[in-house]
Amino acid sequence: MIVVSIANQKGGEGKTTTSLNLAWGLARRGKKTLLIDIDPQANSTGIFLNPEGLDKSMHNIFQSKAKIREVMVKTEVENLNIAPSRLTLAEAETIAAIVDAPYILRDALADLEKEIDFCVIDCPPSLSIFTINALVASNYVIIPLQAEKFSVDGILGLQQTITSIKKRINPSLEIMGALVTQLKPQTLLTKTIIPVLTKYFRIFDNSISDGVAVGESHLARKSVYEYNKSSRQAQEYEGFIEEFLNELKK
Repeated sequence: MIVVSIANQKGGEGKTTTSLNLAWGLARRGKKTLLIDIDPQANSTGIFLNPEGLDKSMHNIFQSKAKIREVMVKTEVENLNIAPSRLTLAEAETIAAIVDAPYILRDALADLEKEIDFCVIDCPPSLSIFTINALVASNYVIIPLQAEKFSVDGILGLQQTITSIKKRINPSLEIMGALVTQLKPQTLLTKTIIPVLTKYFRIFDNSISDGVAVGESHLARKSVYEYNKSSRQAQEYEGFIEEFLNELKK
């Protein structure tokens, strides 16, 4: 099982959109995929389920150290399951003081190793105990971000956290790269910022352009492929997923 965290401590960078469309795209390719939502806002969950109608969610994982299989739900998308979140997950941040708190998610995933091909983790917009759990459990990190100054300003803290976790807890953790989202390619800011970003991380060759298809797909509770497979954003996410899979072969 390959575990991938979609992380950035800044909100509005495209984490949920990237998590959803990566998980959906992998499932469409016949990969047994699990999408884990560890953001208390539960935006990924809301595409598939009513978060407030759930009996069990990731809250149970962090509060009672249950196994993921006890909360995962099969979606209507073939090969795609979700481990859902709900607002009450925020209450579980109190576990941060517990000695083994960073390992809860990794331990919860242990018995799925031979059942799931890919696990995609939608992280919250913070460097909370939930994001730390995701990084400890992951093989790779993908960082969605916009080509703007405030996105660059927030990179250093995330980079330091990843480096620390790799050094102290999870030596196999690797940053696969940054995915530029909501790209406006002709602006001076974009042309200035992209070279700066490459100093921090590898940048995926594929990027996701600014456009309405992504936002409209959320309203329709669909992936961008299902909503409008001919849209530029759908084609760009397809290119990104192929690039992601090719990186794994290297």
